[in-house]
This record gives sequence, structure tokens and C-alpha cells, in this order.
Amino acid sequence: MLYATADIAYSRLPARRAPGALEWGAMENFETNQSMQFTSSKPIYDFYVAGPYETPEQVESMERLERVLKGRGKNLYLPRFAMDVNVAGPRAVFEDRIRAIGNSAALIANLDDKDPETIFAMGYASALGKPVYAYCEGILPNARISLMIDQAATAVLDGPADLESLLDSGRVKPLDLDQH
Repeated sequence: MLYATADIAYSRLPARRAPGALEWGAMENFETNQSMQFTSSKPIYDFYVAGPYETPEQVESMERLERVLKGRGKNLYLPRFAMDVNVAGPRAVFEDRIRAIGNSAALIANLDDKDPETIFAMGYASALGKPVYAYCEGILPNARISLMIDQAATAVLDGPADLESLLDSGRVKPLDLDQH
């Protein structure tokens, strides 16, 4: 399977503006029909690790997840450390993360707090046909979960022990979740 190329095309959004709203015309910069070339025909990263990192609790959850993966010798792409949007700019950060998802064998999404960037990364990786793992610390059987998240996920992991089981044996305990 070739992981090296993704064609990305955006349609121009109409320039419209509500009172006090940001200028939508700036979105025209996103109109492209370019082919983004990745650097390898096989994955560079074992996992793209998506998740929130705005609060101390979110950072702690991300660190627990990353410790398990690093402890198993996995090569990770960690978007929270990759590029500073204030230095590189939004477009460069976006393109870097899109390339990194394409260059990853799988994506693991920490859904401790369902931030939009993590959900986007899950959907993009799923559309590329990559395995997507939903990491939900402490999720209980019969918990409500979005059907779009559950259906996109190769597996739902309930914490570090479940992730260790996946990495060590390729197996996880099934969770009976209420999809809505």
C-alpha cells in the first residue's frame, strides 16, 4: 500500500460577512488543487497521536498515552510538539499535520475531551483507510459514544492497560457501547 500521496482539493467558500465576523474571503487562500507529496512509500511513524493539550488534566492524559507507546518503542508524531502556529503559520501547520497523518501507520485519538482537531484527524485518517484507535480513559460499558467515532474506530481503548494489551497481543477487550 502506498502511503506517499494524498490529493487535497478545497472549494472556494463564498465571501460573506456577518456584522462583527471575520472576513471569509481569506479562505480563498485554501483553494488548491495540489498534490501533497509525502516522503516515504511506507509509514515513517507508527502512530499519529491526536488529542487535546490545553489543560493540565489533558496534558497528563496525553502523557500517560505517550508513555505507553514510547515504552513499547513506537515512533510517534506528536502534533503538540511539532510546529508552533505562531511561528510557522496556520497553513504550514495544517500541511505538516496532514502529511504526518499520511506518513503514519495508524492514528490514536485521545478522546478525553473531544476537541475539533482530534475529531478532524480521526476522520481524515479513517478516510485514508488507516487504523484509528479511540483512546477513552475510564470509559465504561454501555457508555454513550458518537456512532461516527465508534464506526471510524478500529478499536475503542479504555486506558493504558487496554493500549498495552493491544500493543503486546494485538487484542483488546470488546466494549459494548451505546452508539448515538
